[in-house]
Amino acid sequence: MAASTPRQPRSDRGPSTTVRELGRVTLPEGLERMDRPAVPLGTIRKPVAPRSSSRPPRIYGLDSLRAVAVLAVLVYHFLPALLPGGFIGVDVFFVLSGFLITTLLVRERVQTGRVSLRHFWTRRVRRIIPAMVAVVVVCTAAAGVIGGDVLVGIKLQVLGALTFASNWFAIAQGTSYSADLVPQLFANFWSLAVEEQFYLFWPLVLLAVFSVRRSRVTGLVVTGLFAVGSAVWMAVAYDPAGDPSRVYFGTDTHLFGLMAGAFFALWFAPRTPRDTPQVPDVEFASQSLLPVQSRFARWFPTSRRRWWRHALGLTSAVGLVVLTLTMSVDDAFTYRGGLVLASLFALGLIAFLIRSQPLARRVEVRPLRWVGVRSYGIYLWHWPIVVLVASLMGAENPGRSTSWSVAAVATVVTAVAAWVSYKYLERPVMIAGIRALWTRVAGRARRLVVAARAEQAAPGRSPLARVRLAVAAVLALGLVSAFVLAGVREPATSSLEAQILEGAQAAQEANAAQPAPAPTVEPTPEPTAPAEPTPAPVPTVPPPGDQVTLVGDSVSLISVPALQAALPGVFVDAEVSRQMSTAPEIITAMRDAGTLRTYVVVSLGTNSTVTERVMEDVVAAVGPDHVLVLVTGSADRSWIGPTNDQMRAAAARHPENVVVADWAAAVAAQPDVLGKDGVHPAPAGQDLYARTVADALTGAQALVP
Repeated sequence: MAASTPRQPRSDRGPSTTVRELGRVTLPEGLERMDRPAVPLGTIRKPVAPRSSSRPPRIYGLDSLRAVAVLAVLVYHFLPALLPGGFIGVDVFFVLSGFLITTLLVRERVQTGRVSLRHFWTRRVRRIIPAMVAVVVVCTAAAGVIGGDVLVGIKLQVLGALTFASNWFAIAQGTSYSADLVPQLFANFWSLAVEEQFYLFWPLVLLAVFSVRRSRVTGLVVTGLFAVGSAVWMAVAYDPAGDPSRVYFGTDTHLFGLMAGAFFALWFAPRTPRDTPQVPDVEFASQSLLPVQSRFARWFPTSRRRWWRHALGLTSAVGLVVLTLTMSVDDAFTYRGGLVLASLFALGLIAFLIRSQPLARRVEVRPLRWVGVRSYGIYLWHWPIVVLVASLMGAENPGRSTSWSVAAVATVVTAVAAWVSYKYLERPVMIAGIRALWTRVAGRARRLVVAARAEQAAPGRSPLARVRLAVAAVLALGLVSAFVLAGVREPATSSLEAQILEGAQAAQEANAAQPAPAPTVEPTPEPTAPAEPTPAPVPTVPPPGDQVTLVGDSVSLISVPALQAALPGVFVDAEVSRQMSTAPEIITAMRDAGTLRTYVVVSLGTNSTVTERVMEDVVAAVGPDHVLVLVTGSADRSWIGPTNDQMRAAAARHPENVVVADWAAAVAAQPDVLGKDGVHPAPAGQDLYARTVADALTGAQALVP
């Protein structure tokens, strides 16, 4: 059908959006920039509003903050003595994630009037899943080839990683954040699980908040309650005498950082699309910054002095540095205010960066931005790599005292893996999607197969394509085979756990073979004339083992064969992770049953903090008619020093029946006697442990009433 001649529009009319005039070449404002084929004359099209990008504009400085946070975590995991509080880098990431994700959702709601959960979760899947799956598959396959302790619990670790529940798997298994019995290959995935669970439930909460009339106030109240409730719950649930892993891993107890970022985003978010600065502010280098700046501009206009802004940034930065240098994962302060303080400092630094964009742009150096852009991949790869490298090099388990050589190799491999992952996997998926990447890979494979067949059909051609195809097939088949092999070769326990179990079995068999001592009644001595005091001979050998009761933990269990050799007939009552607070009850039960022997050795200084009151309870339970030997602990944990001091102080208060077996001093003189975990003694260390206890018992014979 021929198109009719259109009438010319009147000059006093503005841009029209009527169906008739959409057929003209001149499109309404905002549509002429859309990338679409030219509209033929006379074609009727439905007007399409310009789509606003849901991706927030770049804020200078945040990539540098990401870089510093991930580098702090790397230093803490590779060389923990250099940065004992580097683990707070994870909390900086939590605050950043809460702020950016909430800003993205609020921005979409303000600009479009709705929030597309499908688009939001699709973006999260593109950003998170491909790199995570690559790390899990590659590192599990590498562990399958290496074998040994790195495969302990690998099936549950992979399942936890792929179901976004690593933290809850760790809690259910009783995994300790600071335990070194088993080198968990994907131990760092606990924080990813917390974030992924946040990504699942928080958009639903915000949708419910957006449906309320006073949505901003409601959102602030809800977010504040989540944040405060999580922080308080962590402080209340933390047990100073127990393992803090439950409160550290839990989403419920470690949610406050994410909620703090979300609260900040809601507080300074725009209320309408027009809630942006109308007059260019010299503080802003570009109008492409997040709308969060608009409320900053109203609260702190450029006419006011800006010392508060620099003070906020400086205080926050210095505070984070101090915490990374002084805070320990074992300190009570960490869980009763320390992590919350780190989150607040991170929030202050984010606020400073947003308000100081010109400065942030100048100080954002290229190396830091390179690390920050790849921080997700670096965090994913670094821990599995250092575990595998330590296993290959026969070094100590990482996380406590990693050697410099292991740290150097792991750093290089992590950087290369993160670079490859970002260039060939993460960025292509973010740009085109998972399906497009899969289509691209499948297309290259088909072309390779076609080229190989063409070479085979022409005998004179170079076999390059066939070689490439063979190499690719071998690599793919090897990767799949090694991944499956990891599950087949998974051991039930680590080598260290096996030694502890052997010691426990030996102690159980030896205790069962010993007859239970019958309670003895001392006859009442007849009065005699006082005899001349004669000096007692200095003992040179320990008392017989059948006069010794030892109450201990896994350090004692692993040393049972050496103890039985040094003290034949010794009665050992020990359990893994036993703490000093349980000793009074155990000793009292033995005393009431009449099975407590003359010499009582208590070796429980490894797993918890000991107070003066606990030590006095132990001394009281032993009683003045028995001799108590306290064995000091040795490990690079924050409570070991204070606990050993409490033992020495108890011996000084009760010199009549308390002595110290200084295992810590023995290890300090020969540090190579410890195993890979830096806590439990190796075979030579087990002999040294038994000699240390025997020497203390030798000197304690002079104290027998």
